[in-house]
Amino acid sequence: MGNATLYTISTGLAAISFDPILETGGSLAARSPVTIEAQRLINVADQPCRIMVGGVPNVYFSSTNVTDQLLTVPLSYDYLNRMYSVTGEAAPAQAFAPGTSGFSVPEAYFTSGRNITGVWRFLGQSVTVTQNLQVCSDRGEPGDCDPVDSALLQTPMDYTRATILRLTNQALAAARSGKWREKSGKFSVPFLSRGAQALAYMDRLLKNARGDLYTCQAVPKSCSVVRVPKSELAKAFAGVFIGRVPRGLEHISARAKQENRAFARVLRKLPDRVVRCR
Repeated sequence: MGNATLYTISTGLAAISFDPILETGGSLAARSPVTIEAQRLINVADQPCRIMVGGVPNVYFSSTNVTDQLLTVPLSYDYLNRMYSVTGEAAPAQAFAPGTSGFSVPEAYFTSGRNITGVWRFLGQSVTVTQNLQVCSDRGEPGDCDPVDSALLQTPMDYTRATILRLTNQALAAARSGKWREKSGKFSVPFLSRGAQALAYMDRLLKNARGDLYTCQAVPKSCSVVRVPKSELAKAFAGVFIGRVPRGLEHISARAKQENRAFARVLRKLPDRVVRCR
């Protein structure tokens, strides 16, 4: 570190809080080692216990988020949020709602013969799964939140763009083969203009489906529910095929039903609702 260079040390994770440090390298070196008093904003709430989820034994882990915000500890921070199990399949939650919440992991992941063992290492805390698992008391199924891949909600637009390109190429192929003839000699692909309108409408429909989004079994108080407008998206896509087409392109528009069914399969992969948090 340069003696005269100014350095800023701040938290890289919202779940860990401390006052930022702004000092020169010389100042930091003079008082080395520098101790940073940090506060953990998510704490393990209790020992793991056994819970039935859909008739299957699970291990339930609970934690308390002392803020009014949904906080995340990504699994990419494996030294801060990692789970060890017999099968290697166990994975902890990444999103933690305000207050006390929890998540469950199949007990089979921690089981070898009659032995049950595992560890959840979380923000410097260690939670051990042992043979002495007790049945959870007064708890329903866990209400944790899972991050939604932002790219997932853009798949309707990505699929529509790919479809428009494919239809355009088919129309141009029909023109080159002589199947589609225009008296004026000018060829205007109808699917391009309709497709542009469909994409513009989809962009407006999905304006709230961007940024950090989650699916939650229980919606945190500081968060709001955003509906994924599947029916409106389907209507926008169908508009690409509505209307007359030049003679010679009927074979393309005749596939409207099959194309709409394929788009419906894309929509089925999307959640019906997502949660947006402040």
